[in-house]
Amino acid sequence: MSTDRVESALSDASAVDALEAALLSLLREQADDLSVRWTLQVRSVLLPDRVDDQGPEQAVETRALVDVLIGDSGVDEGGSEDAIGLGIRFGSSAFARGVSLHHVIKGLELLTGMTLYVMESAVARTDVARATAADGICLSRRLQSRAGLLSLAATQGYMQAYTETLREGFRHLRHDLRNPLGTIKSVLALMDDESVPLEARANPSFRAMAARNARSLEELIADRLSDAAALLPVIAGQDVPVRAIACAARRALRGEAERRGVQIQVEQGGAHGRLDAAGLELLLRGVLHAALQERESGERLRIGFEQPAGRANVVISCESGRAPILDDGVTDRLGTLARQIGATITASERVTVSMPLNVGDSGHPSDERRHSLGQEAGDSGDGQPRHDVGSAGEGHHGQASAH
Repeated sequence: MSTDRVESALSDASAVDALEAALLSLLREQADDLSVRWTLQVRSVLLPDRVDDQGPEQAVETRALVDVLIGDSGVDEGGSEDAIGLGIRFGSSAFARGVSLHHVIKGLELLTGMTLYVMESAVARTDVARATAADGICLSRRLQSRAGLLSLAATQGYMQAYTETLREGFRHLRHDLRNPLGTIKSVLALMDDESVPLEARANPSFRAMAARNARSLEELIADRLSDAAALLPVIAGQDVPVRAIACAARRALRGEAERRGVQIQVEQGGAHGRLDAAGLELLLRGVLHAALQERESGERLRIGFEQPAGRANVVISCESGRAPILDDGVTDRLGTLARQIGATITASERVTVSMPLNVGDSGHPSDERRHSLGQEAGDSGDGQPRHDVGSAGEGHHGQASAH
């Protein structure tokens, strides 16, 4: 490498380091506030159905997670034992509390997005003359690398806890299967033992005992090895309000909607029960994105709900009365995605997404609780979107707006 190129590289590195040092100072000042805001958002936005005081984010210090992301704990792009341990504990604790892996990753992505927003706002207020757009991208890449490490560690911790739970379940199942199987084997051995008198071996009670334990085996196999029992509830589905999932999908497309000048309104109501929350959110995001592509500035999309028996229906319509999606090719692709997650989609003058719902023992929340869920999920009482947490003067990630 030539001397000029070496000097240029060193100059670029020092510019990035100078910008990072300036931002780190500001991030440290806001780290506690960022931790509190993230905790509130994880509770009220990602997991609005959970009413316990101790959410998964409380299993580890939220400030420690923030420090890892901003690089305040000596974490470099290569990794850190502290960061890995922190992520593993976060993932395993989330599993123990019944939180899906989908929500664990979303929670960490939310923290990354909030931290990037703070950095963005800080850059606007920081006078670093030598900093360039490339420097900003470099810092973002460093943060994304640390965020990726946390996500990888959290996934590892989650799956370790999941694996251990499966092993424990199989241990119990093996024990429960061996009891009737051992009885049947003992009865057969006794009936085949020629040293025992024929009258004793032909005792009807032996046959009844074997038949009874055979039925027990059949019941255990049908119950404990069924398709429904193949996945733990925390993996198979989440007990959540459908409206909260719709709000999450709308929130993810907020930037696209603003660029197109289109409003997305989520109405009150919706079912509450156990379903594939991740699958439904992905499908709704696909439907809303497709609908936004065909909208003109000033139009409004409405998301409503229907509750046929055993299903949760989400209905997307246009206030103008136009069909939300006219492209048949897009509808076909969305239909393929829907079938992959066990849902259906019907597109005409409105688009209806339908997914199986198991209400079970969860029932339906009271009107008061349902209203609070709607408020927490990022909407005002009239169904109009507001910022997720905090006052109306705050940005998309719950941080003070730069405007």
